[in-house]
Amino acid sequence: MSNVDENDLKLIHDYQNGNEDAFTLLFHKYYPIVCKIFMMKGVSQADSDDMTEEIFIKLITGLKSYHFDKNFDHYLNKIVRNKLIDYYRKSRRTCSFFEEQFIQDKSFDPINLEELHDIIECCLQKIIDKIRRSILLLWIEGFKRAQMAELLNIPLGTVHSNLERGKIILRKCVEDSLK
Repeated sequence: MSNVDENDLKLIHDYQNGNEDAFTLLFHKYYPIVCKIFMMKGVSQADSDDMTEEIFIKLITGLKSYHFDKNFDHYLNKIVRNKLIDYYRKSRRTCSFFEEQFIQDKSFDPINLEELHDIIECCLQKIIDKIRRSILLLWIEGFKRAQMAELLNIPLGTVHSNLERGKIILRKCVEDSLK
């Protein structure tokens, strides 16, 4: 997406002042761009359409309180990025990778898979969001670290740090839960 132009700012302002046609113009301009981003990230056409529609439904209310000191391009990109992360998070069974790791680790006593699944889910929820996103993108979705840095809009070093912290936190939480 390119930086917002003056026409977009005027459309947002007009929409905030009650002109519904202004939103329609923004929709027609950005819908194909947002949908294409999802498809380029491996999302199916049907899911891309659904996710793009959900974003624009959010924008219906979000633009009412949009502050012009924020860059619209950044604002929309952040919504798209978060939606994509949510999609990946929901599209797979989160714990299968982790279950395999802990089952193969000889230091853990065997427990039933359902209990392990619940423990891992609980531990993942305890990890702060920015670290949890990195873990899920790498271990569940198979993204490379450079791709994650781009997707999350953070430096590569931060991705490495988040993953190391997350691995330590997750392992300790699971170990504590199994005691």
